[in-house]
Amino acid sequence: MTRILIPLILLFAAIGLFVVYTDPTYQAAKALSPELDSYNKALAQAQELRKTRDTLLSKRNTFSNDDVNKLAHVLPDNIDTIRLIIDINNIASRHSLALGGLQIGSISDSSSAQSAAAVGSSGDPVGSVQMGFTVTTDYNTFLAFLQDLEHSLRIIDVDKLSFGAAASTSGANGISSYSIDIRTYWLH
Repeated sequence: MTRILIPLILLFAAIGLFVVYTDPTYQAAKALSPELDSYNKALAQAQELRKTRDTLLSKRNTFSNDDVNKLAHVLPDNIDTIRLIIDINNIASRHSLALGGLQIGSISDSSSAQSAAAVGSSGDPVGSVQMGFTVTTDYNTFLAFLQDLEHSLRIIDVDKLSFGAAASTSGANGISSYSIDIRTYWLH
């Protein structure tokens, strides 16, 4: 009788263990399967992004540091109005000019069209800042100053240019006062 009783007890214990512990645990694990799939997809995407990052970093490392610094100067990644003023003042000082009536105008980070690669608050990857100033000089020096502005690494658009006789010299010796409004750009 013990031969039959022990296997029956073990069989009932196995069925009871399956019903009480194994089946609920299996069902709970089965419910987590979609979550596991989403984690696996996220992991695969992270690995793809890591490969893309490594590829881009290897391309970036082929550039010299001097070229990277020049690129950062052309389109800086922040609004640095002080650096902009210093850059323009350095160009003016090469021609013995002094900036006067300096005004920082509107700082814009919007555009009419939004790009798919946009990163700024407006959805535009490029913002702009407007600045105005005056210089008093003769026409040839002013042209040389504008050419240096044109050839500087920073992207600068002249929005407005006006001129008149200098107040202190009344236009003597061809000296005039030039008012310039410029716009420069920066990356978000």
